[in-house]
Amino acid sequence: MYKELPVKKLDESTIRYERTKDIIGSFFTLVFFGILIVLTLEFDWPTALIAIWIILPIVDFSMSLFVLPYLKLKSVRYEMHALHLEIMTGIFLKKRTLIPIERIQHVAVKEGPLTRIYAIQIIEVFTAGTVHEIPLLIKNEAEELRIQLLEQLKAVKSDV
Repeated sequence: MYKELPVKKLDESTIRYERTKDIIGSFFTLVFFGILIVLTLEFDWPTALIAIWIILPIVDFSMSLFVLPYLKLKSVRYEMHALHLEIMTGIFLKKRTLIPIERIQHVAVKEGPLTRIYAIQIIEVFTAGTVHEIPLLIKNEAEELRIQLLEQLKAVKSDV
């Protein structure tokens, strides 16, 4: 239907948020692999496993800190059209969603403690059966999109 990609991309400052979130997640990964190292030593498992238990978290940490935030930055896009909202997500498996404005029931803004620190919000668009997310928007950009969606929603509802 649409050959060109949605225009709006994520802001580059969201990379800091993604890195911080991944560092917090990597702490739990390190604890898990630390437990595996202790179990390997305790139960006399092959010592080659210790090398694996050390290499895997290093690879995971490197990917999540240096590669994945940039891929996510390039892969998430959205665009507001006259009759629908277009959202494209997915790093490896791309998902492109067109949401007709008349199907939208309400719009919510989601944020947590970490997203507040980085002034990032997530827009949730609710239809009858599903919830669609536009993640990692800068606060003022998220507010503009929310207002624009609500204005178009009012225009569509008043036409019916």
